[in-house]
Amino acid sequence: MATGQNKENASKLQWFLFVIVIPIIFAVTLVLIIATFAGVNPIEKAREYGSQMPIVNSFVTSPEEENYEEQLANYEATVQDQEATISEQEATINSQTQEIEELNAQIAQLQEQLEEDQNDQASRDETVSRLTRSFSEMDATRAAEVMTEMEQAVVLDVLAQMNDTARGSILAEMDPELAANLSNALVQRSNAE
Repeated sequence: MATGQNKENASKLQWFLFVIVIPIIFAVTLVLIIATFAGVNPIEKAREYGSQMPIVNSFVTSPEEENYEEQLANYEATVQDQEATISEQEATINSQTQEIEELNAQIAQLQEQLEEDQNDQASRDETVSRLTRSFSEMDATRAAEVMTEMEQAVVLDVLAQMNDTARGSILAEMDPELAANLSNALVQRSNAE
C-alpha cells in the first residue's frame, strides 16, 4: 500500500508540474518575447511597477538608486586613491625632512671644521710670520742650512713673506739646484695668486 501512496503523491506532483508550473513558465516566456518585439522593456516595466508597490519597493532598486550606488562607489574609490596619494606624499615629505635634517647636520659639522681649519690656518700663519722674522734676523748661511732640512711648503711660505734682500741672501747660500726649485715654486705661487 505504501507503493500505491507513493505513486499517488508522484502523480500529483507530475500533474502540478505539467498542468500548472510548465504552462505558467511558457506563458511568461511568451509574454516577455512578445513584449520585447513590441518595443517594451518588460524588466524595466516590472521594476517600475514594483517600485510603486509598498512591500515590493523595498526589494526593487530604481535606476536612480543604482546611479546613486554607482556614484557612491566611484566616490569611495576616489577617496581611497586620494588617501593613498596623501600617504605617499606624507612618506615623501618625511623622507625629505629627514634628508634636510641630515644635510643641516652635515652643514653644521662642515662649519665647525671650517672654523677649526681657519683657526689652524691663523695659527700656521702666525707661526710662519715668527719663523720669517727669525730667519730674517739670522745669518744667511745658517738660515740656508736650516731651510734645507725643513719641508718645502713651509720654506716657501717663509721665503714668500721675507723681503727681497733677505730672501736673495738665503737663496745665494743654498745649493743652486734647491735654490732654483724654490725660486720656480715662488714664481708659480705668485702667478697663481
